[in-house]
Amino acid sequence: MNEEPQSKHKQVVLIADDSSTVRKFVTFSLASQSLEVVTAVDGMDALEKISQIPQVDLIIVDLNMPNMDGFEFIENVRGSELHRNVPIIILSSERGEESKRRGIAVGANAYIEKPFDAKNIEYQVSKFLDIKKKPA
Repeated sequence: MNEEPQSKHKQVVLIADDSSTVRKFVTFSLASQSLEVVTAVDGMDALEKISQIPQVDLIIVDLNMPNMDGFEFIENVRGSELHRNVPIIILSSERGEESKRRGIAVGANAYIEKPFDAKNIEYQVSKFLDIKKKPA
């Protein structure tokens, strides 16, 4: 009997940003990777989505969002038994050292300033995930 090999878990990236343009650009930037991308419009939406996903491998989050900002979202994730060790990358227009320090202090693993380019996103994501380019 010929059985097909079990497919490997597709890594999941959650993107939380209130800008649809940023969500689309990051999703597009990661399109060449074998990743499943889930998007959220703010911190509350991201918490709701993360609670419905059995495994999240990486989170990319903006700091300035309505309903729940990125800092509060990160604190919630780090307080969660299930997701406390998920790598988190902040993607923000906040350029001050205070925001960077606070982001790292609440549990972010990396900080990318807007504007950003696709190569920087891909590089930062590759530091946390074992990603392979999709064949052309």
